Amino acid sequence: MTSETDPVTSEARATAPRGSPRAKAALVLAAVFALGAFAGGAVGRVTALRELGRAMEGPPAEARAHFRLEALRRHLDLDDAQLAKIRTVIAWGDAERDTLMATCGPGLDDLRKRTDARVRDVLTEDQRKRFDELEQRRRRHGGGPRPGRPQK
Repeated sequence: MTSETDPVTSEARATAPRGSPRAKAALVLAAVFALGAFAGGAVGRVTALRELGRAMEGPPAEARAHFRLEALRRHLDLDDAQLAKIRTVIAWGDAERDTLMATCGPGLDDLRKRTDARVRDVLTEDQRKRFDELEQRRRRHGGGPRPGRPQK
């Protein structure tokens, strides 16, 4: 009996996977590469979000200074002495900005109140309630006291 008429051999041939072993190996390699890229991207994203969260834990001025300093360090290859000097310069700039904000803060607060009043005039009663809730949430999470603003 030849292998062509043998039912076992014909059945085995019919159920055997098609394609060369080389193609299968390439497919497996591509799948492993794709999964590795996906996992690497996911780990990178989680790491970046954790670092961002840690940077945002402090007051907004500190977070802003941290981001600026890290960007300069990363892009300019600063050494430790330069980093310390630039940290001092950024702190000086923050103090100057706080002084400037103290002079215009009350005017900005008044402008915000007038703008909010005009927005509320456009809203329905239900929308006004939700708007007020959003404003309360914004004030609670506004980053703490700002120069020129009375503390509540």
